[in-house]
Amino acid sequence: RHKAGMLIYKILQPAEWQALLEHGETAGAPIDVADGFVHFSTAAQARETAAKHFADAGDLVLAALDADLLGPDLKWEVSRGDALFPHLYGPLRLADICWHAPLRCGPDGHIFPQSMDAPRQPDAHIDPTRTQFDAFKALDRSGPIEMLNLVRLRDKAAYPTGHPLADSPGTGAEAYARYGVTAEPVLQRLGGSILWRGGFQTTLIGPIDEAWDHIFVARYPSAHAFLAMLKDADYAEAVIHRQAAVATSRLIRCTPAETGTAFG
Repeated sequence: RHKAGMLIYKILQPAEWQALLEHGETAGAPIDVADGFVHFSTAAQARETAAKHFADAGDLVLAALDADLLGPDLKWEVSRGDALFPHLYGPLRLADICWHAPLRCGPDGHIFPQSMDAPRQPDAHIDPTRTQFDAFKALDRSGPIEMLNLVRLRDKAAYPTGHPLADSPGTGAEAYARYGVTAEPVLQRLGGSILWRGGFQTTLIGPIDEAWDHIFVARYPSAHAFLAMLKDADYAEAVIHRQAAVATSRLIRCTPAETGTAFG
């Protein structure tokens, strides 16, 4: 009923988006609560949905989710115009969102990202999958954690259409620098820090194509602090720069351990 890796879309009012950032999940808008499921649209349906239900509304947020990662709670059911629409019989979770972008009104209606109907690339490794995020949250959250970051940047940054930098995005390095500057106050406020940073030279053992532009270890006082950062409204604005900058990445959670003079 849908293409593998197909993205589906939810349009949210600013207050609904803010509540999702604060709580990590939502039952949706009042119409979603009344119907017992969260309404979504495909790329082909989203423009009509915006025109029908959000006419003349600006400052909306368009959230994209991978249909394949929502599991059996997502059902395709006949709705408007006898077409199949995706309905989620469960909460809309912040962790399931692949990306989000402002959705503003232009002279001819809402301005949607030009690439919104492209399938998510599962090998990009820019954001965690639902399974990975669930595994992270299942671990102990009380003690300090250290996150190993390996980041490769795009040559040219890729902001979603409608973002102020979409027409002049600059390089991936410039976008990642914006991410660093805007995310730093949030990291400091939550007690996090950069424990170690190094410059990549060459891979002695491993895939020869895995070259990294940034390698660093970030320390957080607890997993609670890391999750609080992801839900922070200021960080939600900052992470758009990271998504625009990164071609691929690895983010590996570690527990602090004693150092010494022996391997292993």
